[in-house]
Amino acid sequence: MSNKDLKIFEKNIGYSFKDIEHLKIALTHKSFIDEEPTSPTNQRYEFIGDTILDFDLSLFLFDNYPNLDEGSLTKIRSGAVDQNALVNLAKEINIGKFLFMSKPEESTGGRDKSSILEDAVEALIAAIYFDGGLEEVNKFISKFIYPLIDKLSKNPGQKDYKTRLQEYFAKKGQKVTYTAKSEGPDHNKQFNAQVILENKIIGKGIGKSKKNAEQMAAKDAFSKMS
Repeated sequence: MSNKDLKIFEKNIGYSFKDIEHLKIALTHKSFIDEEPTSPTNQRYEFIGDTILDFDLSLFLFDNYPNLDEGSLTKIRSGAVDQNALVNLAKEINIGKFLFMSKPEESTGGRDKSSILEDAVEALIAAIYFDGGLEEVNKFISKFIYPLIDKLSKNPGQKDYKTRLQEYFAKKGQKVTYTAKSEGPDHNKQFNAQVILENKIIGKGIGKSKKNAEQMAAKDAFSKMS
């Protein structure tokens, strides 16, 4: 991918890097080492970006919603940074098109995989932090994530997908259960969850924690029901 392509992406996000290497690392999926063994991948950046995103949102929520309790603030923050929200952001800035990845990964739809897009957005946040500091990170988050918070804050008590699914089937005298398996190194684990009803899998989900994966599985079950 040429620097000209990266300039196009910079326009998408509204930030120009002083050191373009930060951006290249953020856009490099782990599969790319199969073709470029010495190329650093975005896994470590993703780890930092996740933390910075939570920190920025926590400060914003604390300062701007003084009447909400801890539980409500946590729900709003979780909704703003869950996989669905970050994948939507990824699609808005078209980050999938600019990722460096192996040809086999690309051939299996890697540029559209939710887990890859989510990680890339968090790695991008780390890249902006390393290049421009917290102020520039805040500008990016303000533009692409804060608008979602206003919507979430109007209904902070909304039940999550697992609770809604459980209550739906409880009314029918049925009960759903979950299974979850983890894979990957400790610093970058991925969880695959399934929601099961009467020995049948009715939803699947992927997340960075068991809880998040189960929520995504419950959401998947709801989408199939509707």
